[in-house]
Amino acid sequence: MTVLAELGARLNPSLRLQRWLMDRVRTRRGQVDLPFEFEYRHIYVMPTIFGTSFACMLIFMALGGLNFNNNMALLMVFTLGVIAQLTTILAYRNLVGLKLDAIQAEPVFCGEPARFRLFLGNREARARYAIQAGFLSNGDCVDIGPRSSGSMLLEQTTLRRGWLPLPAFRLENRYPLGLFRAWSWFFPDARCLVYPAPARHPPPLPTTGAGHAGQAVKGEGEQVHGLREYRKGDSLKRVAWRASARHDELYTREMETPREEACDLSWNLLSGMDTESRLSVLASWVLLADRHLLSYSLELPGCYIPSSRGAEHRAACLEALALFGI
Repeated sequence: MTVLAELGARLNPSLRLQRWLMDRVRTRRGQVDLPFEFEYRHIYVMPTIFGTSFACMLIFMALGGLNFNNNMALLMVFTLGVIAQLTTILAYRNLVGLKLDAIQAEPVFCGEPARFRLFLGNREARARYAIQAGFLSNGDCVDIGPRSSGSMLLEQTTLRRGWLPLPAFRLENRYPLGLFRAWSWFFPDARCLVYPAPARHPPPLPTTGAGHAGQAVKGEGEQVHGLREYRKGDSLKRVAWRASARHDELYTREMETPREEACDLSWNLLSGMDTESRLSVLASWVLLADRHLLSYSLELPGCYIPSSRGAEHRAACLEALALFGI
């Protein structure tokens, strides 16, 4: 939430009332664990602005019918009032029994919106219509069929790296006529990992921490490194028979694994920068090395991740950068 939006929320009486009510609910209910099923005591029902205007219209219609002794006007007032009252039950039943199964969030980079995916389940043989989720304002909307499930998306602005907890959000509906709003506040134990924002113009990717290419590693491999004298236990498949015949002595082929170009991404390579700038450059280097399919290691003060590559290695390096010093 931006500074202007935060200031507007403080000055808006309606939002201030909602926050006061949310604090009261948080104090009484506390944080809940998933999966969570909404029961009758978790749901509140109040008229909407449209519903309040509709009620005022009925009041003036009733006063007019009484003043002019018009029975048809009074009958219409009572009929519309009963219909409006019935919608409170429908709005309430549209939420009660709904189950919040899980909340998931993929890591994002700082500056990108954190996306929390809500998974809702409906175990009853009736559909749920126009279910909305949001913070202090309305958000995504979804219909959930009988004995089925659905998902909704909540977005939150990211301003700094590290863990971003999901704020309390509201699950509500205004089904069927929009006269009444049934809602429930939810206080989840969910969070999203925020990586440092990659530097836009990082320095060139280092070859290694020492600035030179790696050497081949002896051992098991596919290329021949050289010959050596036969040792007890060597495989007969590795014996160089022609060279052994020429020298009247057994020789074994020694294999090697060529070492591909590697990157040793070290904190010490970026001296002269502040902490966040270093983390941004290292995040850019991690992405560049992964994009070029290079093996790379990451060295931070108090943390070292050995050289490797792949999605899991990239995630481990970015997580270390995100949580550095936190």
